[in-house]
Amino acid sequence: MIYKKIKFIKILVVAGGWSDEREISLMTGRNVFSCLKKNKFNVIFLDLKKNNIGQILKSKPDIIFNALHGEFGEDGGLNSFAHKNNINITHSGAISSALCFNKRLLKKFLKKELNILSPKEIIHKNKIKFPVISKPNWGGSSKGIEFIYNNKNFMKKINNHQNLIEEVIFGKELTVTVMENNNRIEALGVTEIKFDNVHYDYIAKYTKNKSLHFLPARISKLHYNFLIKISKKIFNVCGCKGIARLDFIMSNKNENIYFLEINTHPGLTKISLAPEQAKYQRISYLYLLKQIICSSL
Repeated sequence: MIYKKIKFIKILVVAGGWSDEREISLMTGRNVFSCLKKNKFNVIFLDLKKNNIGQILKSKPDIIFNALHGEFGEDGGLNSFAHKNNINITHSGAISSALCFNKRLLKKFLKKELNILSPKEIIHKNKIKFPVISKPNWGGSSKGIEFIYNNKNFMKKINNHQNLIEEVIFGKELTVTVMENNNRIEALGVTEIKFDNVHYDYIAKYTKNKSLHFLPARISKLHYNFLIKISKKIFNVCGCKGIARLDFIMSNKNENIYFLEINTHPGLTKISLAPEQAKYQRISYLYLLKQIICSSL
C-alpha cells in the first residue's frame, strides 16, 4: 500500500550542506531529484546552507530524502531536526547515523557486538612500524587521509583526537551495499576496487575511469559469502535503515578480512558503487530510490 502511495506524497530532496563533501552531495541530490521528477513524483529540491534551514519547514514535505554527505547529513543532525518537527526522513536514524559516523566508536562497538576484525589503532608513541595511515575520525569520501612514513609527521597527528591513526593493511579494497527491499535486508554484491593512486582517494572515487570495479569481486566463494553475511549483520546490529555501504580490505599477507567503515548515506551519483551493485542485481535506480523512501514511511 505504501509503495503505491509514494507517488502522491511530497518529497523534499535535501542536498549540498556545508561539509567538505558538499560537491558530491549535490551530485547525489540532483541525480535523485532528476530521476523522481522524470517519473512524475511530487518532488522538490533544496540546496541546503546554514542560512536556509527554515526552508525545509516552509516546504512542508511529507518526507525528506536525505542526500547530504558529511556533517549534519550523516551524523544524525538532519535526522534529529526532522524528528523534532515530525517529518519523515530517509536513511538511518539519528543514533545509528551518529554511531556509524564515528569510526573509532563504531570499531569498538562492532568488536564488542560481533568480534569483527579491523585495522589496529595506533595510540602509543613508541615501537611504530611505518607506514601508518591517518584519517579523520568523522567524514567520508576519503578526504583527509594521509600516509605517515616517519616519527616527525606521526607526532603532528597523534595528539589530535580528530585523527584516527591505524596500521596499514595492504590488500584488496572490497565494498558491499546493503538495502532494505520490501522489509527484507539484502546485500547486493561484493565489488573489488582497483586504482592507481596510493589509496582509494577522492579523485579515484569520483573521477570517471580513475578506478576499476570488479563485480563480482575476484575473491573466493568462501570470502564472498562471508562478506555478504557479515555486512547484513553489521547493518542490522547498527540499526541501519534504507541503504548503507560497507567497506573492507582483504590482506595480501594472510587473506584476513578487515572492516574499515560503514557509510549510512552512500553516494547515489551516476558513477557511485551502490547504484552499480543494484544494477548488477537487476534493480533499477528508480526502484532503489522507491525502496529507500518506503523503508522510512
